[in-house]
Amino acid sequence: MVAAVVLSGLLGFYANTIANSLTTSSQPSATQVNMDVIPDYGGAGYDAFVLAANASVGIVPAAATNTTAPGTNDNNVTVKAGTTVDFVLTTIDTAVLQNFSDQVTTPFTVYNDTASGQVASSYSAGQAISNMPIGHTFTITQLGLNIPIPPTTVVNFSYTFSKPGVYMYMCDTPCGPGMGLKGYMEGFVIVT
Repeated sequence: MVAAVVLSGLLGFYANTIANSLTTSSQPSATQVNMDVIPDYGGAGYDAFVLAANASVGIVPAAATNTTAPGTNDNNVTVKAGTTVDFVLTTIDTAVLQNFSDQVTTPFTVYNDTASGQVASSYSAGQAISNMPIGHTFTITQLGLNIPIPPTTVVNFSYTFSKPGVYMYMCDTPCGPGMGLKGYMEGFVIVT
């Protein structure tokens, strides 16, 4: 219950901040996907990507084991080809599982809440990142998309899905038994 209250407050704060920054940008209109990374969402170690609408109404997958499928957590996203999608990924996971080092292919911004206010760190295409502490990634291998997700942050990025298809997104960081389970740390962007 405490986690739900903390999550609700954190999501509200970040959603308003991100919405304000998106409405003042010069980008063309786009679809926004708000997704949360919630630790132990389906049981101990079963972290999950959860669409914010599902988190707010308490849709939780059934407790799982390595051999069972997830419950009712539908974390698939459907968009039309040619649509620019603004992703807002909020994580309340505090775990640092590894350090991320890679070349940025898709620009993104990480928002950190600090004692002196919110700090945004933006990363540009071509920029090298070295040893960024992360708990998860948002990765679509087919598209070369690999966005690091540091603990207790909000990560914002945009991507235009130009061709119809089904693109699996996943966490590429070893993050527990939920990794590799559809509805947990795996889902699909369905481009029609």
